[in-house]
Amino acid sequence: MRTPEERISQLHKRAEQLQRQKDRRQIAGLGSMSAFFAVLLVTVLLQGGGLSQSASAGQFTGSSLLSEAAGGYVLAAVLAFFAGVIITAVIFRYRKK
Repeated sequence: MRTPEERISQLHKRAEQLQRQKDRRQIAGLGSMSAFFAVLLVTVLLQGGGLSQSASAGQFTGSSLLSEAAGGYVLAAVLAFFAGVIITAVIFRYRKK
């Protein structure tokens, strides 16, 4: 028979093991989400980002993102921002532990 101290020790080891498994699943999920966003970003940029092909180089300024034709770039920026927020929150939570 095990003593109560041994049982508690085993219980703590099992809890740590389960926590590590949970952390690994979260990291794997973040990796796949990052890969998805990278593919999405490349796809949006390869499609031209919705900007007209007739635009000259002088028209690519910050104000051009306010035009109706800049939807792809704005979408890519919003997705990148949300991905960064999620990854930052998970990293802070992980470091806290």
